[in-house]
Amino acid sequence: MELLNTDTLEEAQRKLLEESKDLKLRTEVAELSGALGRICARDVAAGENIPPFSRSTVDGYAVRAEDTYGAGEAGPAFFSVAGSVGIEEQACVRSGPQTAVRVQTGSMIPEGATAVLMSEYAEEYAPGKLAAYRPVSEGENLMQTGEDLRQGDQVLRRGRRLTPADVGILAGLGIPSVEVWSLPAVTVISTGNELAGIDEPLSGGKIRDMNSYVLAADARRMGMQVRRTLRCRDDETEIRSAAAGALADSDIILLSGGSSKGQKDYTKQVFEALSHRVFTHGIALKPGKPTILAYERESRTILAGLPGHPMAAALVFQLLIGAWYRERTGAQKMLPYPAVLTENVSSNQGRETCLLVELLPGGEETGHRYRAVPVRAKSGSLSALSRAVGYVRIPRAREGMRRGEQVWVEVLE
Repeated sequence: MELLNTDTLEEAQRKLLEESKDLKLRTEVAELSGALGRICARDVAAGENIPPFSRSTVDGYAVRAEDTYGAGEAGPAFFSVAGSVGIEEQACVRSGPQTAVRVQTGSMIPEGATAVLMSEYAEEYAPGKLAAYRPVSEGENLMQTGEDLRQGDQVLRRGRRLTPADVGILAGLGIPSVEVWSLPAVTVISTGNELAGIDEPLSGGKIRDMNSYVLAADARRMGMQVRRTLRCRDDETEIRSAAAGALADSDIILLSGGSSKGQKDYTKQVFEALSHRVFTHGIALKPGKPTILAYERESRTILAGLPGHPMAAALVFQLLIGAWYRERTGAQKMLPYPAVLTENVSSNQGRETCLLVELLPGGEETGHRYRAVPVRAKSGSLSALSRAVGYVRIPRAREGMRRGEQVWVEVLE
């Protein structure tokens, strides 16, 4: 019987990057209306100031701040009103000593003014005459030219996943489009005689195919496009035909099931026939030991054989394909959360363990902001993955971790 010669997770990640280095990800230009959630492919700098002029943040009167010092209900400061500036108008009037200019929220600040007195603290007691009943400090209630962004400031970094705020900033700068990474094409193939479609009645030992939907959803969320999802019986010819047909238009082929050493596990044979080189067959990881990786050089396609259990397949996808994609695009990974473990947990010495956990508030008694609560489940449980916020990596050399131990929770993306 052939034994798995396993890699560590780090070794598998390194091999995947090295073997697929000639798979060049493309970029494209996305209009702002379709840029949300895309990964920025190039740094973007501001070409102008935001705001482009000093503007009021309240309705009131633009004044010299020094002219209001000492003003109060009993002894107001008095001003002459020199005019007004509408929200869309150029400020053509000037605010001089003891001179106020009426402004709206968003109005341009007239020359000479250093602050804005809110209308609530002022009264025009006669035509062109204003009483100020409180002082304002310099810069109060106004935003200076370039205070938000100055010309030349970096707005976006390569690898940033664009948010609504990012789209708004680009619009405010007059940038109508942004260079983003093109979506890698993914084919998902689930294997197993026991698999039934979601609309099929169950009979005998049948179970519904979950992996196709989990992996396709994971790929889309990560920023990939799913070419197709297929379901195959445990038949080497059928599996090979499905994978071979996907090589022409897929950057990544995910094949779940059939990757261990069972009688009908054909993934290794299929990958060897298609790529002539399987570079990883087994990872010292729980869950995820029977993972297979290959690379087809002619079509430049990554072949990933993932475990058949949904939870293990989804976790390995994130640890391998997700890490590969972040490295290639510069996409940012969420920082881990420090937490305290709520109970003792064991692990397999010699294999790194990914322990799924929930995150709950820590409370004063723990001395930590968060508690990491283990999610007890076997690798076939998808409900465990839906409950978990993240996972704790237990090193290979450890036999477990103790209650009260500080851990780092890697967030499931």
